[in-house]
Amino acid sequence: MFDDSVPEDDPEREAWRERQMSLYGAQIELHDAGLVEIVHPANGERPDLVTATEAGRAALA
Repeated sequence: MFDDSVPEDDPEREAWRERQMSLYGAQIELHDAGLVEIVHPANGERPDLVTATEAGRAALA
């Protein structure tokens, strides 16, 4: 996402990092609530692949 020349403490990089952490937290909350399930765990090259559970689909209806 960011060029190596962008410092680690760059405000835009830090804002992006915070958004990423919020998204990870949301995914964990959805999983803990039983609304999504992991169909393929992360493998170091890509994140967990998830799908909505029956409860998740019902919550969206």
